Amino acid sequence: MASSKPWAVPETRIVQAAAAASGIGVLPLDAVYEILLRLPAKLLCRLRIVCRLWRSLLSDMQFAAAHAARQPGPLVMAGYDQNAGGGTLVNIMDLSGQIVKQVRRIDGSDKVMSMDLDLVCVKNIDSGIYRFLNPATGAVYHLPTFFADEHMGLSFNLIGEPKYILGQVHNTGEYKVLRIFFHLSCALHCQLFEVCTLNSGSHSRWRRKESPGEFVAFCKFTRLVIDGIVYLLCSDSHRSVTFHDQVFEKDMIITFNLETEAWGTRIRGPPISFPNDAAQMFHNFGLPKTKQLSLANLHGSLAVVHGPAPYMDFWILMDIDKGQWVKQYSMQFEQYGHLKYVHPLLVLGDGRIVVHQEDTGFLQIYDPRTNTFTNSVELNHYSAVNMYTGNLLSLDK
Repeated sequence: MASSKPWAVPETRIVQAAAAASGIGVLPLDAVYEILLRLPAKLLCRLRIVCRLWRSLLSDMQFAAAHAARQPGPLVMAGYDQNAGGGTLVNIMDLSGQIVKQVRRIDGSDKVMSMDLDLVCVKNIDSGIYRFLNPATGAVYHLPTFFADEHMGLSFNLIGEPKYILGQVHNTGEYKVLRIFFHLSCALHCQLFEVCTLNSGSHSRWRRKESPGEFVAFCKFTRLVIDGIVYLLCSDSHRSVTFHDQVFEKDMIITFNLETEAWGTRIRGPPISFPNDAAQMFHNFGLPKTKQLSLANLHGSLAVVHGPAPYMDFWILMDIDKGQWVKQYSMQFEQYGHLKYVHPLLVLGDGRIVVHQEDTGFLQIYDPRTNTFTNSVELNHYSAVNMYTGNLLSLDK
């Protein structure tokens, strides 16, 4: 009967030869494998120098995946801007704040702009060039420096910083980036859209895409990608909710398919409401009457985050065709600070929620059963943060 272990076919020979080379051949192969799986990543990386066979085994992706499955708890990836972190660009930490891996800075003017799909978007402030870095493999994907051919003549009247949205095509696994930027043309603002496919060479080119017909929001956390579909908050809906206490549920969210590179379904938003005491709450704290409307990925599902009035509500999309939403979580705050963004990153197995509450400078864990927050990872001086789902073993190659 064939072994059920994923390493049974090629890896068994590696384990046998490696065990013999290291003088531990008296141990059963299963025992050797189990021992190695229990060792920390940094120690396993040192063991790679024992011999070529050990290096082959400990660098094998199946072994790395099995090792990652044994490691406790989720990991956090946080990146620095160009004026912080010293020689470190990215820290990967557990939820206690213990650093398990540091990615060194190549250039002092590098700044981490965002992090998605375990890739780090880095901008070199001096040159203005963007690239994506894979902290696990060290692979670097340089974004094209020129515009799409149709936009070449428009490159001198850009307004503000372009927004780069990284996603992965569901069927092929290839990475694509949707770029959005404002342009001043004939005294009018317009949004331009381009797409490129990431590769490790220098042959990527931006391709112009038609506008969806209306502006998309440029604020924080108003765009994300799930399973190759880009979700973008409509600018009108975002402005009406955050500033005017009005809700236009129809076509609140615009979609873009990275595989077909075409605009897709418009999604009706959740039935957001504004309690009567919301205005009084803002008045009591002497704060402007603005609220949050943002997008998040929870359990692989699209979520709309709205509040605080006086709760921060998390709405989960259940049926995209019918625009059916369910209010999954309601988070209440005793103190509102300056009402900076509250962004959920992960729902833990016990129902607690890992959130980035910008007012506090900490990654926090919210317990909905007790309505309490516990500080987790200090985030001062970091310019971007996200969860890390890759394996640690490949990080230390």
